[in-house]
Amino acid sequence: MDALQLRNFKDFLLLYNQMSEMCFKKCANTFLSRQVTSDEDLCVNNCALKYIHANHKIMEIFMEVQPMMVRKRMEEINAQQSTLEAQNQQIKVEPNPQ
Repeated sequence: MDALQLRNFKDFLLLYNQMSEMCFKKCANTFLSRQVTSDEDLCVNNCALKYIHANHKIMEIFMEVQPMMVRKRMEEINAQQSTLEAQNQQIKVEPNPQ
């Protein structure tokens, strides 16, 4: 498994664990029985669906915004590079005081 696949798998497990914990805390309201009640089952299903839907929406927005963020960052880097090059040229042109 390469590094990208491993990172994606870790991200998935983290998201899954967060969702499980949040839905468990919200929906498990009695420990008098080993069986999951129909209310708890419905609550967990709704909670998980909402969490997954919200995550998909966030990822859609991220996929739209990320290229703009990368482009802006590249413009900043290019501007910094141009400034550094101009400073280096100025240093080379200035005579050395002796």
